Amino acid sequence: MRPPLIVVIAGVPSEFGDRFTSKIENQRAIATVSWLPLPHRDSYSCRYATKLHNRFVEKLKSTESANPSDFLSDANLFLLYINKEDGSEKELIAKFDAAALILPLAISHDALVARPNTPNERRHVTNKLIKSARGAIKHGTNIAAMISEEVSNRDNRTCLLLPRRNFGKHAEIVFDLIKEIAALNTFRDTDSIRKEFKKRLHCTSTSIPTIKEGGRTYFKGHENLVFKSPGKAGSRHGLAPGWNDSDHEPSCVIRGRIRFGCSYDPKFHYDCKLSSRSGRRFPSCHGQRVVPRGRSHVNIAPNDNVR
Repeated sequence: MRPPLIVVIAGVPSEFGDRFTSKIENQRAIATVSWLPLPHRDSYSCRYATKLHNRFVEKLKSTESANPSDFLSDANLFLLYINKEDGSEKELIAKFDAAALILPLAISHDALVARPNTPNERRHVTNKLIKSARGAIKHGTNIAAMISEEVSNRDNRTCLLLPRRNFGKHAEIVFDLIKEIAALNTFRDTDSIRKEFKKRLHCTSTSIPTIKEGGRTYFKGHENLVFKSPGKAGSRHGLAPGWNDSDHEPSCVIRGRIRFGCSYDPKFHYDCKLSSRSGRRFPSCHGQRVVPRGRSHVNIAPNDNVR
């Protein structure tokens, strides 16, 4: 059974939005949809991206309040967006790309700029949007299955869960890989995409600094810290923040449970041993964390939450 799907939609003008989103909401396995209209000729802005993300957070909270279990513990999260072809989507992606699978809609920006005037013209464009969204969701579902296989079965070995701030440019290579795979032509054969994903994931993984200890290979991150993590049978005492945790922002909560559109174990963490010469200042999920001198190790989660 496929996980429930949370969909966020960006860049769709208001005259298409209601019919478009209602059709998407009625699609099988869609749990919730959040969207914010954007006029034809407007580019994405930090204000728009923030407002859309806030709307998504509120929708997520209301959905979780009606669900006794952690809604994000078994879900996929997709961001569908219209490419404005001016580079402004960077503002949008920056808000979502650590958690959502980013999927561009295969529809020309020019098709929306023309501003269809008659009901038939608007219906025609809306139908194109719906077809594009369904294709993107199908494509995203196939990619999410590949990512989920990694983060579920190989969470203590895969590079897909490495904390972004603690791995800097090496983590960006991983993030770029997922964005490029998600942006592949949706009509390509699934098997060929799977083979390309596996091949590129292996190459990306080998480009990240590692160290061998006790016959096992571990990634090295901030200040050459060795990022070891317990297996599924080991003691996992990571603690993903909750909505009521005043020390964290909503993005910390979401990214503590979901990565690249796929949920992972919220107790998963890395154990990093500290020496007397180790620095004590770490990049954390929304700032910096200073670890006391007496600590012999530090726990770091995939969302960079330092404990």
